[in-house]
Amino acid sequence: MPRHQSTAAQRALQAQRETGGKYTVELRQTQAGSRPGPFTLGQLLTACGTAPDWIGENPVVAPEWAPEMFVFTPLGGPVPYSAVLLLLGLLAPTSRSTELELESRNGFHSLIVASSGRRFEMVLSQDDYVTERCRVPGCELRPVSAHSTPYCALRHLAARSEDELVEMAAGWGNAQREEFSVQNPAAVPLGEEGDQLIAAAVAQCAFFPVQAALIASAYERPDMVDVVYFGEQAVQVQHAMDTEYFRLMRVAAAARKHIQKFAGGRCACGAALQIGAGPERTAAVLLGRLCNRRRTVAAAYPPRLDGSGSQLLPPDPAGHKGPNTHDLQDPTQTG
Repeated sequence: MPRHQSTAAQRALQAQRETGGKYTVELRQTQAGSRPGPFTLGQLLTACGTAPDWIGENPVVAPEWAPEMFVFTPLGGPVPYSAVLLLLGLLAPTSRSTELELESRNGFHSLIVASSGRRFEMVLSQDDYVTERCRVPGCELRPVSAHSTPYCALRHLAARSEDELVEMAAGWGNAQREEFSVQNPAAVPLGEEGDQLIAAAVAQCAFFPVQAALIASAYERPDMVDVVYFGEQAVQVQHAMDTEYFRLMRVAAAARKHIQKFAGGRCACGAALQIGAGPERTAAVLLGRLCNRRRTVAAAYPPRLDGSGSQLLPPDPAGHKGPNTHDLQDPTQTG
């Protein structure tokens, strides 16, 4: 018997030897009947505290390095005690009735478990490795921020809507403000995460509302600076906001050039561009001749506001076939 063969396979092979039945048919029936389904957090907690140790041989790591494990059928087999405890800690604010479900399992290497839209990877070959993944099913990348921006920057953040990006920007800015503003309210860093939100906003033509949400949540609303802060502190906060405003403009301009470089051609109506480098990047789809111009312009140009607050649109592209990505509005240009 091959040592890596599953228990289900062993039972099926034994049935073949004893009854003469076909091994493959028995194996398929056994696997189909044992497909895991949803389970609750309370069930996982109970199993972690009461299930006996798994005494099998780990096919991935040597016995002296293998983690202590117990069998939990809804997770597809043996899982490390310590990794399960870490997962329970990440889900601690939820109730015992919270449902989880196994999304995928790669033998004794790792598994993905999902709960209420959140996805967690649990490494099965070591004691204590559980990390949150991008919320899009099947994606193996890390999110920008597990709490406020739960999508990966490379593939899926730029596919979110303007409203979602604004909400995530406000969440990230508030989180940074809570952590850093106590000592100095003018020294709140938006960091790489803020830049990634801006790049995604450029791809979705939502740069200005996302920029405003980041700055207002991290520092203060522009019209409230002199109300909340006084004297020198108000000057410092206003200076920090102005500095960050222009820095984010430069980030947006770089993202715009990145899109122009890799997308080429013309952008599809309402289609978000993938702005990350690497093999996952895909080219933009060419526009059809019958594309509605207003939807095309809205999809390819960020809005820009004049003094009265009305939206300014770029001139009608030649031929009315939709704007070329080389004509994308540069956020650093005010004229």
